[in-house]
Formats: sequence, C-alpha cells, structure tokens
Amino acid sequence: MSSQSDSGQTKSYSLSWSIALILLLGFVFGLLLFPPMYEAPTAESADWVIFIGRFHPILLHLPIGVLSFLMLLELLCMRRAAEERLGEAALMALVVGAAGSVLAVMAGIMLSREGGYTGGNFSLHQTMAIIGTAGVLLSLVVRLMAMGQGNWELLHAYRALYFLSFGIMGLGAHFGGNMSHGSKFLTEKAPEPIKSQMIAMEKWMLSFVEKPKAEKSQEPAPEAPKTTEPAKVGESPAAPVPTPVPTPPAPSPGPTPAPAAGEKLVFANLIQPIFEAKCNKCHGEEKQKGDLRLDTFEATMAGGENSAEKKSNVVPGKPADSLTYQLVTSAEDEDMHMPPEGKDQLTKEEIAILKWWIEQGASNTQKLDLAALPADLKAAAEAIAK
Repeated sequence: MSSQSDSGQTKSYSLSWSIALILLLGFVFGLLLFPPMYEAPTAESADWVIFIGRFHPILLHLPIGVLSFLMLLELLCMRRAAEERLGEAALMALVVGAAGSVLAVMAGIMLSREGGYTGGNFSLHQTMAIIGTAGVLLSLVVRLMAMGQGNWELLHAYRALYFLSFGIMGLGAHFGGNMSHGSKFLTEKAPEPIKSQMIAMEKWMLSFVEKPKAEKSQEPAPEAPKTTEPAKVGESPAAPVPTPVPTPPAPSPGPTPAPAAGEKLVFANLIQPIFEAKCNKCHGEEKQKGDLRLDTFEATMAGGENSAEKKSNVVPGKPADSLTYQLVTSAEDEDMHMPPEGKDQLTKEEIAILKWWIEQGASNTQKLDLAALPADLKAAAEAIAK
C-alpha cells in the first residue's frame, strides 16, 4: 500500500488514498441515496433493497472483528519502534475495517426500509453507527496524512480520534443488541455494583431520542345545574316555562381497574409473560415486524398489517379465527409459523393457555383464578404467573 520515495524518509500511499476517497464518496452518496429513517416507512421498498439489507447481520461482524484487532495494534504502535514494524499492518486493518463499516451501515439503512424498526434503541443504534463510521473514515485520512509526513504528533491525534469513533460504534452496537435480544440482555446478569450505573446510563441516552409519553388529558368537570329563584311576595308567578331535559352523555369507558394487593390478571400475569418471552423481541416496543406489537393489550387487539383492517389478530371467543393463534399453531416449517423456525417456540401448555384466554373473551380485566383453569394447565400457569 506504500512506496519508498527518493529521500528514503517519507512514503506515498497512493493506493490507500484512492481507497479512502472511494469509501468517503461511497458513504456520502449512499446516505444521500438512502437517507436514514427514524419512523416507519410510508412506501414499500424495492425487493433488491430489502435483499441487500438482509445481509446486515452478516456484514456487521467483519468491521467489529477487524476494528477490535486494530485497537490492540494501535496500543502497541504507541511506541515508535512498534509503529515502524506494525504501522502498515495497522493501516491495512483500518482500510478493511472502514470498508466493512460502510457496507454494514448502508445495508442496515436498507434493512430499515423493510419496516418494524422504531424506538429509542433503533435510533441510537443507527445514529451511532453512522457517526462512528464517519469517524473511522476520518481516522483513515488522518493516519494516511501522518504516515505520509512521518508526523508522530499527528499519529497521536489519529489514535485519539479512532478510539473515540470506535467507542461510539461500540455503544451503537450495544443498542443494536438490545433490539435483537431485548433491552435487559446485557444488564440482566450484570454484577450489582455496575448494574444500576449501566441501566441509568442507558435511560439517560434513550431520553435524548425517545418521545415523552403524552399525559392523559382530564375531562372538564360538569357544570352545576342552574337553580330558579322563587317568586317574590305579591307577584303572580309566571307561567312555568318547560325546560328541555338534557340527555346524559354516553358513559365513556373508564380506566382499566388496577388489581387489588395480591390480585393478578390473566392478560397481565399470564398472557403477557408468554409474549414477552417468545414474541416481543420482534413484536415489542423497539421492533414491530409486520407492524405487529404484542407488548400491550391495546396493541395486541389492534393487530398488524395482516389483521388490522379485519380486526382478526385476536377475536374474543374464537381462537380459530384469531391470527396470532393461527400463527403459533401452524406447522413449524411453514412460512407463516411464528416464532420463526430456530427461535424459542411456545410450549403446548403456553399455546393452550393462549387458546383458553381467547375462549374466555380475551379480556384485559379478567382476574386470574388458577382454580378456573383446566387441570392440565394449572401447573404451567402457576409457573408463569409466580
């Protein structure tokens, strides 16, 4: 990637400069052609875009591995003797890592056109990946300048920029992991001394990109009825004017009653834990494949793109007509089966509990009475609801 000059002191890196220029232009034009999206796409993308996008999970591992290896090289190269021996190897690793980062980011942006990617974790994952990749590309330019000039101080500046960029990229990868494995994947088993700090840091970062939940507006208090003054003494009372009786407004449904202390609800304590364990990584707050969410009762009943218009995702009293029940009971090798083949499947007891809940009316307020469950489901229900 380099050639010795006549002076024997400086080197020209024309090939590396050419690759760096191609990567920079490709990254900029790629972002202009496929600008990052943070909301659900309003139009369907071409099949070839989604096809390339689905290589994102494969492509992202190359730059992570190469750039992690480069971190070790750069720590060694902080000594002049090591830089003279390993500098060109570090440059080659930086070129490969930068190219892989560009490909992974562009594939990820294309994949987001498929839909189902929203929320704070996705926003941070995408934004930090773009910023980190831009930083790595800039680091490549600075290293080439430093190596071409033989400038040791500029090499220090390059390493500071590279370490910062790789750190940002690593944080972005963490939020991508949250999307794939759930928000508690890393923190759930973290040692207690650092667990609270990690959770607090995540919440602080997510607060910059998540929209605050709208507060419920309170209805104005009804006006007090007007009272008529009694007639004065000596005056003949006026003929009473009939006043129209106001029609009382239709009662609006009140909020879901909270269970009393020690009281549990079927949906919250039996159905939701099943969805959380088996479905919500793809159909939760952060990711909604097929525009379907199963993390709240309202979203579960609303359904996704295949059932919203027909209101058939969950049909109270009719499991056979409920799309969610059809998906989990279809053959595992069928395309429509959920969860997909290779994912953790619902057990036969969990499917039977889901069917029983739908048969009972698919209510959000039904109290959990284990005695009312079929005998063969009591043990499984007790384990889920404990």
